[in-house]
Amino acid sequence: MLPVVSTRGLCVLGLCVGAALIGAGCGGSSSPSATGRPPARPSTTARLEITSPAPDEVTGRNVNLVVRLDNAHLAPPGQTGGTLRPDRGHIHVSVDGDLVSMPSQLTDQLPPLAPGPHTVQTEFVASDHLPFSNRVVAAVTFRVR
Repeated sequence: MLPVVSTRGLCVLGLCVGAALIGAGCGGSSSPSATGRPPARPSTTARLEITSPAPDEVTGRNVNLVVRLDNAHLAPPGQTGGTLRPDRGHIHVSVDGDLVSMPSQLTDQLPPLAPGPHTVQTEFVASDHLPFSNRVVAAVTFRVR
């Protein structure tokens, strides 16, 4: 699991963008085709569900995120290049619109949250950290007391 950053996801986002650029520079499938257009993004049959926190749940400041992923598997943490597979990728976790982590497992500890409503969103992305053509997103709104 990557560390949660408190600088509103900028460091994690930098890692994500850097990984995508490295994959593109190493002949990954993000490279433009012979026509000069980027290749079409792959689609997936993966399904993603946030099982905890539950919708409208009232929690403490420290929230454990639990995600269910069907029809796909998580790619190893450093894997960003090679052929994109519809059944393999990474999960990006955002809280209130800010990317906070890219966990290597289906559970994660969210950063400590202030009291009030919050939305956690997860997205299953291809191993190059870019979205599939059919975005696989789950979101839940909950309240911290």
